Amino acid sequence: MARSSASDVFARARMRLAVLFAAIVIVLVVVSGVFMYLTVRSDIRSAARRSFAAGETEHAFVSRSLGTLRWRLVVIDGAIVLAVGIGGLFYARSTLRPIRDNVAAQKRFIADASHDLRTPLAIMMADFEVTLRDPALGDEARVVLESGLEEVDRMTGMVEDLLTLSRIDAHQEELARDRLDLAALAAETTAKLQAFAGKAGVRLEVGAAGEAPVVGDGGHVRRALFNVIRNAVEHSPRGSSVEITALAGAEVSQITVTDHGEGIPATELAHVFDRFYRGDPTRSHAQGGSGLGLAIARWALRRMGGDVVVESVVGSGTKVTVSLPTRAA
Repeated sequence: MARSSASDVFARARMRLAVLFAAIVIVLVVVSGVFMYLTVRSDIRSAARRSFAAGETEHAFVSRSLGTLRWRLVVIDGAIVLAVGIGGLFYARSTLRPIRDNVAAQKRFIADASHDLRTPLAIMMADFEVTLRDPALGDEARVVLESGLEEVDRMTGMVEDLLTLSRIDAHQEELARDRLDLAALAAETTAKLQAFAGKAGVRLEVGAAGEAPVVGDGGHVRRALFNVIRNAVEHSPRGSSVEITALAGAEVSQITVTDHGEGIPATELAHVFDRFYRGDPTRSHAQGGSGLGLAIARWALRRMGGDVVVESVVGSGTKVTVSLPTRAA
């Protein structure tokens, strides 16, 4: 129902803007045509009455008439364009207002729903964790509860992504500028994902490196690295490895995450940072992805003066490079 309503809004806006464009063209053609007709008719009548200026030849009369016509057309067409432009601006604003209100309502709903979901999810997680500590808990029940705890954890991550997205859209997401060690953060994130990679049968290999100093927001950098490394694991075949390598530079330090999975087709590569985009919806649903991780990561990294770049070859794997400046801008 909501989708149908949104489609109706877009259809009405498209129709109204098409009508406005047609009306503008008609007004320009009609007004310019009428003006040129009246002007030329007046000059022809003047020529027929031989009402030239004193001592003026026919050639001079024609030149003067054409010059006058030219300036009149400039003034009239300028006035028409200005009037139509101002009118079109107000008309377009009125036409697009329902779409703007609809988008704003969706953003408010996402923010409110995400906020309201945090409490029940936190309660469910606490209940699962407390129950799992019971030594008398049967093996079958433990497996079910552990699976439920994983799902709640995934849902919590999705809710946090939606809340972050709502703050970004409202220009309320603040980023710190702290001194960080990018290599240490990558090692810390890799350690957290070791168990996840173990279940997937993927090895996480961290390249030996010293410090990689950067300036940025620790929370967002951890989130970006977590999403990048987790995505690499999810798209790697069992028995393969994911290499995480740090590179310290004078101006920029980097973390590269390389997998040996199926790769990303060129048609999808241009959309990997789009919000809610998932190249393989079936697989992403099964893994609980929201399609927001990379979008939020790129927004945060670019705001911090860094970036995230994806390179991929179908059948060979994907390399993601996360970079941050070593000094504050």
